Amino acid sequence: MTRLLFLFTSSVLSCTPGRCATRSWCSGFFCVALLWLGLTLPVFVQSETADDAGFVEESPWTFGIAAGYGRRDNPFVGSDDIKLNAIVDLAWYGERWFFDNGDVGFTLHQAEQFSTSLLTTFDNERNYYSYLSNGSSGLDLSSLKSIALDKGLGGMGIAGVDGGELDALGVEELEDLVFKDQDTSLPERDFAVNSGIEFLYISQWGDLQAQLLTDVSGTHRGEQVWLAYSYPWITRTSEFSLTLGVEWKSSDLVDYYYGVTRDEAIDGRPAYTGRAEINSVIRFSASRALSKRWRLVGVVERAYLGKNIRYSPIIERGRVSTAFIGIYYKFL
Repeated sequence: MTRLLFLFTSSVLSCTPGRCATRSWCSGFFCVALLWLGLTLPVFVQSETADDAGFVEESPWTFGIAAGYGRRDNPFVGSDDIKLNAIVDLAWYGERWFFDNGDVGFTLHQAEQFSTSLLTTFDNERNYYSYLSNGSSGLDLSSLKSIALDKGLGGMGIAGVDGGELDALGVEELEDLVFKDQDTSLPERDFAVNSGIEFLYISQWGDLQAQLLTDVSGTHRGEQVWLAYSYPWITRTSEFSLTLGVEWKSSDLVDYYYGVTRDEAIDGRPAYTGRAEINSVIRFSASRALSKRWRLVGVVERAYLGKNIRYSPIIERGRVSTAFIGIYYKFL
């Protein structure tokens, strides 16, 4: 999804007025950096400023942290799922410029129901590569055993293991047996910086969001289009939102993140050229106020990968599920 930190992207918190913001899962160094920045903000920014007449001006800053438990599937072969323990919500909205959880934008036009903005954001698909855990090849245990048997290695042993005892070997030992001195690692892809235009339309029947983005960093030189419909409903103490979305990814983008080059091809991981594809997403988020600053928040999401991604030899899941529940505290 667009604006997934990575972790990914998922709407957990309420929409910023005038722009229905897609929140990002946060982890690692980026979260620590945002946490430090957020804790220093109160020193420089007052959340409310009173003038001589006694009027109160609302702060352009939003800062909060949600801590809890969550998990996101990693669709790659031989990978760990992504644990979600914290979400950082950091935004600033000026008259035209804005920063919203990693997105930087400039509003070209804003009316009561419709806005158009220029947007620059990170492509977070590279995060999956940080969770490839089963040795350097990315192949799982059963695949490595099958390759060893196909090569007639079932009667050989390594590192003091008796011949024929393939079941006693771990992933790294099997890789050493099957590939010997061959470099089997799947090179990590780089982050991309995307830029383009965003349209938002808000009505009593729901909210529409469209993004047209292209890679301006030269990482994959691809494009993507995101279209989503969200229906929020609000009670006295709670907020809910149901989102249906589709995302088109160009062949350059799919091939870069999900393809396998000839140099990367090994037994069990053949070369693969990615083609343009459409993914679909359904998401439900909820938030219940516990006090002025505390809220209980949660989200469940299911993304369905298109066949040109699903058929890649480095992908083993056609669906990516995300779930999170936690407590949110709003500093600003």
